[in-house]
Amino acid sequence: MGLALEVGILADLKTADEEGFAHFKVQFDLLNQLLAQNQLPPHVEPEEMPVFSGAMFGYSGLHYLRRVAAHLIVNGAVPEPCVDRRPTDDPVMMACYDEIATMQDARSPEWKRFDHLLCHSDAEGYYVPLEFDEVLFDFEDLGLYGVQAGSSVKLLQECLTLAKALEMPTDLDGEDEVFFDAAESQGEGEGWRRYGMECYSCIHLIQAARHSIEHGAAIVFT
Repeated sequence: MGLALEVGILADLKTADEEGFAHFKVQFDLLNQLLAQNQLPPHVEPEEMPVFSGAMFGYSGLHYLRRVAAHLIVNGAVPEPCVDRRPTDDPVMMACYDEIATMQDARSPEWKRFDHLLCHSDAEGYYVPLEFDEVLFDFEDLGLYGVQAGSSVKLLQECLTLAKALEMPTDLDGEDEVFFDAAESQGEGEGWRRYGMECYSCIHLIQAARHSIEHGAAIVFT
């Protein structure tokens, strides 16, 4: 089990799962309420499109990439690869989240430059193909799955920045065995391959975001 990404969830469920399709139709109505509350245009989720599905590396894989983002914000440099399988225990990452929690909107633009990666749920929620600066929160308890909604446009920009910092190729398929092999041998090898877990997460998010923008569909974390 682990975090999965899907782009085109209504198209996937329309003929395969009537109950699931109805559930997510309601969810997209709630998402549009949240968008309207933030003076953003509605999202129209397509019901016919090629579906993208991808599995992240468990639930922890995302945190390896978030750790790199935190170090770039706090220290301005990519850290050594995390090899103890406990990226959330990194003091720099904890300091970054403390700053997010205490300062929130008072943070500088530099401190917000990876917000769509860092300030979103690590297990559920949405990214929509609209461009907006702040991650949206369901403060009024509408019942939105995951509570948060980010921008797949901003997520793509953030992940491409991280890919450049890691010197990771972005023209390979995330299902290429090179990414899985690198993740399995975290900290070993040379160049970007030392950051196997980070790069595995990064390439899958990049592909999901590109598919989201191309087809006008939300990324759904499940």
